[in-house]
Amino acid sequence: MPEGLLKRRKVAFTLAEVLITIGIIGIVAAMTLPSIIGHYRKQEICTRLQKFSSTMQNAINMSTVDNGPAQYWVTPTQQDDTKDELVSAYINKYIYPYLTGIKKCDIKDPDCKNIGKTLFPNENSQQQQSIYIFEDGSCFTIFFGGVSETSGMIHIIYDYNCMKKPNEYDKDQFSFVIHYQSGNSTQFSGGSYATYNINNRDTLLELCKDHTATHKGGGCSALIEYDGWEIKDDYPWL
Repeated sequence: MPEGLLKRRKVAFTLAEVLITIGIIGIVAAMTLPSIIGHYRKQEICTRLQKFSSTMQNAINMSTVDNGPAQYWVTPTQQDDTKDELVSAYINKYIYPYLTGIKKCDIKDPDCKNIGKTLFPNENSQQQQSIYIFEDGSCFTIFFGGVSETSGMIHIIYDYNCMKKPNEYDKDQFSFVIHYQSGNSTQFSGGSYATYNINNRDTLLELCKDHTATHKGGGCSALIEYDGWEIKDDYPWL
C-alpha cells in the first residue's frame, strides 16, 4: 500500500494524564516559587542597601568639601536631642543639599506619621522627627547618638520599601551610622555603636541574631556589608 495512504495514528493525552501533569507542575512550582521570590527579595534588599550607603557617603564627602570636617559641624550633642528643628537644621545644612531625588516629609503629615510609628524607637520621637523619602520609594530618618568635640556617631534608620510591610528591623528596616573622629575621614556604614570596630563575622552574626537586645542593634546591616552587600544563607531574619 502506498505510504501516503497509510492511516496515521494520532497521539493524545487522556484527561487523567493531563490532570496528573498539571498537578506535578503545580507541586514543583509550589516548592520552587517561594525560594525564587525569597532570593529576588534578598537581592533587592542588598542592592538598595548598597545604593543608600554609597549615596550617603558621597553626600557626606561633598559636604565635607564645603563645610569642613564633620567634627566641626553644628551637631546636637545628646542622644535625646531629637526635636525636629535640631535634626532638620543638621540635615538641611550638611546632608540634604547633597542628595538628589529626595523630599522631606513632615511628621505632621498623616502618611509620614504612620511611617514614623515604625521607624522611630520611641513615641516621643515619632511626633518630632521628619522622614526623608527617595524617588525609589525608600526612606530614612536620623536620630543622634553619642557626639563630642572630637568624635561622634549619628544613627540612621533606613527602610528600603518605606510604606510597605513588614516594617520590621532587619527585614526591611536597617541601621546605619555616620562616624567621625578627629584626624580621620567621616565614614557612613551599616551598623551602630554596638558594631563599631568589629571585624569578625561570627561576632556580627551573633549580634544580628540578638538584635532586639539593648545596645545590640545594627549587627545585621553590618553583617550584610561585611559580606560584600550580600545576604547569606545563615542570615537569621529572611
